[in-house]
Amino acid sequence: MLASSFSGSNGTKIPLIVMMHVCTIVVVTRKCIALSSPNFSSILVFGDSTVDSGNNNYILTLNKVNHFPYGKDFPGHVPTGRFSNGKLVTDLLASYLNIKDVVPPFLDPNLSNDELVTGVCFASGGAGFDDFTLVSLGGAISMFNQLDLFKVYVTKLKGIVGEDKAKQILGDALVVICAGSNDLIVNFYNIPTRRMVFNMDMYQDFLQYRLQSFIKVNQSFIHCSFNSTTYSLFGILFSHSLISSLICFNQIIKSNKSS
Repeated sequence: MLASSFSGSNGTKIPLIVMMHVCTIVVVTRKCIALSSPNFSSILVFGDSTVDSGNNNYILTLNKVNHFPYGKDFPGHVPTGRFSNGKLVTDLLASYLNIKDVVPPFLDPNLSNDELVTGVCFASGGAGFDDFTLVSLGGAISMFNQLDLFKVYVTKLKGIVGEDKAKQILGDALVVICAGSNDLIVNFYNIPTRRMVFNMDMYQDFLQYRLQSFIKVNQSFIHCSFNSTTYSLFGILFSHSLISSLICFNQIIKSNKSS
């Protein structure tokens, strides 16, 4: 079963948004539905270029966008390492929920304590649930290495606010996971290596397994358990074969919600 939120021993829930795109799966939590203005303490972002707010600036990779014309519509008109002219959807989400104006990259060496307390981004442009995708796109921080960064973040957070307060902050955080398009569009469809090992059904099962594993490992770091949820589907779809693949993958994810 995939989850939209983690439930801690004290009853708090960590809402989780999972976006698999180009076909996007958004997990809508009961907390979001129940409250007109959900009160989240922080935002934690994992994923690929669609939510990378600048971590690739600080790693050895070909995927760097800290140059013009990127950032021309960002406040100050400066390139920040975001794969966008302006703010990312996670920046807008954080602002809308009154958490913070923008979500900074965790690897920024100049992060203040206040920035760490209200949440950061661990995402990396080029990442996917399939580690082979990293090689295909010139290097990135893998999804599971992003969890290693998250462990470092938790240690820093405890050092700033203490262990009890850190648990409370994590328990009231909004977690966003946004990845998957690189695996299908760049890796599976453009490079023959995976197609020599998997057919599409097998590859969808493989990606689903990797997503479930990622969520379970994330859960173990926060010491929480799964809670069932509601799913909605969005997306921009291209070729007929890609449409079929993404719709099928979404059906697999939905079926696991009720299993």
